[in-house]
Amino acid sequence: MEALKYTAYDIPVAGIQPFTTIDFPGKMAAVLFTQGCSWHCRYCHNAALRLADPVNILSYESIESFLSSRAEFLEGIVISGGEPTLHETLPFLLSRIKDFGFETALHTNGSNPEMLRLLLRQGLVDFIAMDVKAPPAAYDRITRCTNTGIPVARSMSIILSSKVAYEFRTTYHPYLLSEKELMDTVHAVYNAGARKYFLQRFNKKGVRDEELMQGGDLIEIPETVIQEARKLFDVFGVR
Repeated sequence: MEALKYTAYDIPVAGIQPFTTIDFPGKMAAVLFTQGCSWHCRYCHNAALRLADPVNILSYESIESFLSSRAEFLEGIVISGGEPTLHETLPFLLSRIKDFGFETALHTNGSNPEMLRLLLRQGLVDFIAMDVKAPPAAYDRITRCTNTGIPVARSMSIILSSKVAYEFRTTYHPYLLSEKELMDTVHAVYNAGARKYFLQRFNKKGVRDEELMQGGDLIEIPETVIQEARKLFDVFGVR
């Protein structure tokens, strides 16, 4: 990256959630949503952000004004997406957010381990929430892209070898993962060294896949998987 070429706001922020208590554990926070994702997961609840749309990008002034107005009220800012680590200007945005006195959190799919390494080396993130979508053998089927499990494994290793607070989480839908595959995912996360993990129920809000939408929200996660995860992880929950 060329430090003089970019600014903190050369990144496509397309939306702001002004307040959340669940996206940054223990913090009152807001969420900035970036555009763009190279994966095509059917259950994505932010499908509208997958493709770039310059019309919807927020201005420098609006982002700066928001951060300034919340500096005395909020404790943290979450960067979500889309996939934020696609953007080489992400370090500049996180640095600017820290200039306002906020702690920072990142939600990622783990597709860009080198960006994660850079952010951690520069101390730009205080918390990382990473999606683990499937066991390694099924990863490309869920993302509908090729060779996606390899960077994910590297990202998990980078996060776990750092001092940063983290959580890993998996969204379950029986149309996409079998009960065995979900169990295999739980074991893969545990075997990687993670000790904080969440299973998430499918939520159809924002999803554009017609088959999944017709099925409605998923209520039940297999109890056998829940019980196994409770035995394995120091911190575990179902959302």
